[in-house]
Amino acid sequence: MKENNNNTIYKYSQLYDILLEKILANEWKANDKMPTERELSIRYNVSRVTVRDTLNRLAQAGYIYRIQGKGTFVSVRKIEKKLTKLYTLRKRFEEKGVVHEVKTLQFEVISPSDDIREKLEIIENEDVYKLIRCFYADHIPYAIEISFVPTGPYPDLSANDIEKQGLYKSMQMYNIIPEHASENIFAVKLTNEDALILGLKPQDIAIQIERTTHSNNRIIEFTTSLIKTEYFYYTSELSST
Repeated sequence: MKENNNNTIYKYSQLYDILLEKILANEWKANDKMPTERELSIRYNVSRVTVRDTLNRLAQAGYIYRIQGKGTFVSVRKIEKKLTKLYTLRKRFEEKGVVHEVKTLQFEVISPSDDIREKLEIIENEDVYKLIRCFYADHIPYAIEISFVPTGPYPDLSANDIEKQGLYKSMQMYNIIPEHASENIFAVKLTNEDALILGLKPQDIAIQIERTTHSNNRIIEFTTSLIKTEYFYYTSELSST
């Protein structure tokens, strides 16, 4: 790319598009260190001022971040979650072009505690599926999810089905479609075990979401998620009426 001194806006926009394309194409992956301003200036034959302005714009848009004394790094691509709609993490990441993977850590039928039984509003002798999964974005773990699902509506639910198509699509095999959910959101400190799975330090802060999902006037799922804070932001629409 040759610098055109008569068209600063053009070269600035062109460099921005080039660098952004590399980020979105995963040529530079999340948390990778980017070339220095000097290296970019030489590589694309533009001034350091143009490079600095371009990096500032990328930082403002959330694509990169800087650490003083260490350099510039590619940001994790955040997933927006609107609090007014049901969502699946798999779908959100696919929309963003992020490689999304799920690993099942535990799947078994258990007799639930009184607390879980109360949350699911099930009878005393009804068992539940306990499902623990770790979620990955571009091969990096970002969330742990523990789900409790009544066995009654899904007598043959399997870990294989859930891994292939997700929990909600597996529910649809039994003609049960999630209709609405309520969530409680907290900031919590990670335990040693959860921190190890997520690649963080014990006592680091994560987002905890407790979710109760309903269909046809009954509770079909209670899930607790632990999510790295840098992966999500939340949007809530408010009205005066």
